[in-house]
Amino acid sequence: MKNRLCFLLFIAFTACVSPADPSYPEEPVIPAPPTPPSPPAQESGRNICVFDLSEKEGEFELTGKWEFVGFQDMHSGRLDNLTCLARIAEFTLTGEDYDNLFQVILNLSQDGKQCSESIYFDAISFSSHLQGCYQVDEEVITFVIPDSGIRTIPSFAGTTFPVQGFEIKFLEGLRSAKHFQMENNKLFLYGEKEEERMVFISLDE
Repeated sequence: MKNRLCFLLFIAFTACVSPADPSYPEEPVIPAPPTPPSPPAQESGRNICVFDLSEKEGEFELTGKWEFVGFQDMHSGRLDNLTCLARIAEFTLTGEDYDNLFQVILNLSQDGKQCSESIYFDAISFSSHLQGCYQVDEEVITFVIPDSGIRTIPSFAGTTFPVQGFEIKFLEGLRSAKHFQMENNKLFLYGEKEEERMVFISLDE
């Protein structure tokens, strides 16, 4: 009898509670995760890590200004992520100005300057100014960059890991260069790593 009474009370209680009653437990609503913002390199449909590597008509000399594109894998043809991350760091921390994108430039002059039996060159990267001498013999090229020729340029991006890593790799790439190859408006530097090369495009018209 007692069990039957308890059962009837339970039925009566549940019948009086509607799903709209505040005391009725509702299923928790799990909010959808926020959509992550697009990386700066992809905004406005433009990727700051992509370069036009198509061949340009004209006569191009080794001496002149060259913009660094990246370290290219010889097997896949892909450019490295480190250079792209360094570009994004510099781009993000300097106002995201698409009209004034920073250029890593290698300037191969014809002037000896302080170089006795070789030719002067300099390079501007995200947070460094490199100065030294280079020699060319047919397709053989060597760069000499003394420690005194490395000057740090104050930069917001210079404290980021991608830029710091890039600066080390860029300096080592020039110092270890052994020979070069030119394909119209493109310059390739080859060093100790046979599977990788440095790619530049000419800034001279």
